[in-house]
Amino acid sequence: MISEAYFNLKVALLKESYGSKVFCIGFNKTGTTSIGKSFELLGYRNSSFNKKVWRVYYAQKEYSKMIKYASKFESFDDLPWLKEDMIPRLDAAFPNSKFVYLKREEEAWKKSLKNWRMKVFKDLPDVDAAWEDYKTHENFVLEYFKNRPSEDFIILDIEDKRGFKKLADFLGKETDLEEFPHFNQT
Repeated sequence: MISEAYFNLKVALLKESYGSKVFCIGFNKTGTTSIGKSFELLGYRNSSFNKKVWRVYYAQKEYSKMIKYASKFESFDDLPWLKEDMIPRLDAAFPNSKFVYLKREEEAWKKSLKNWRMKVFKDLPDVDAAWEDYKTHENFVLEYFKNRPSEDFIILDIEDKRGFKKLADFLGKETDLEEFPHFNQT
């Protein structure tokens, strides 16, 4: 396990770039960890969930710090990158970026959320209320990207047997793999 101090030093040394990036903006429990690992397999320097970054976003809403942090990576998954207030800011700060929306079937999503909450927090979530949050997020994303060209935005399902290949093609990467690798299975 990498210590937080080592990680912070490593991030501080990375070069800033405000060129295009790849953002996974699928809601939690749609396969964001698996897609993050997929980005890495395709050669991207990926940033996944990071408690320090989440605290800066959640507690402080320091968008300029979030953008500066993002400038040091090439791809992103999980929180806070998928948040509705972050997506337009990322889109503006990093022109010509690509956005990957992950969708998941309702019952599979609810089961995954329930299992994860039990494992991490030892409690049962209100899966119906959480599903409403999922749908609100989905509606935002679909509305925001409704007029975007297909080279900028793609919708994928982590369960798609050819999903990894579709991702690689979308990103202009070569691969012999068809299916997504599965990580963070709860």
